[in-house]
Amino acid sequence: MKETVIKPKKNKKEVEHVSLLTPIIYLIIGIILAFKNNEAVTILFYIIGILVIVYGIKGLIDYYNNKELVQYKNINISVSVVSIIIGVLLIVLAKALEVSIRYVLGFFLIFLGVSRILTQISYHEYKNLSFLVNIVLIILGIFSVFVSNIILVIAGWLMIFNAGVMFYEYFNK
Repeated sequence: MKETVIKPKKNKKEVEHVSLLTPIIYLIIGIILAFKNNEAVTILFYIIGILVIVYGIKGLIDYYNNKELVQYKNINISVSVVSIIIGVLLIVLAKALEVSIRYVLGFFLIFLGVSRILTQISYHEYKNLSFLVNIVLIILGIFSVFVSNIILVIAGWLMIFNAGVMFYEYFNK
């Protein structure tokens, strides 16, 4: 026997509000990623660090409130202390982690492009479109190393474009 689910109807104003809020959020996040992605990654590490510290503090509080129970023995206090230390390290090293991620990504893109180009040259297949794609990978890698995290820049521009499409659709209903 099938059960029918009746969905509540949303009034028109509620639907319009949600559909206008979404492109605004996309636009804001897109602008941040396209133009301030290094700062966004650093702030993300700050937020993760704070969350890990809060988790550690909560664990310490739970431990001291329930330390007579078997399940709250030394392991929970150890995990809590380590969480607090890791959280502090994430906050202190946020900028270094952001730069590290950018360099690792950039050098990976450079390595990928160069190794694929060398493979194509060894097989005499350097006159096709994938050769050009590999050159673009190298350029993106260099951009990522010296300027900014290219993946986040691309994601930001895609979100800005998507927000523009969503605004267009919203105002042309």
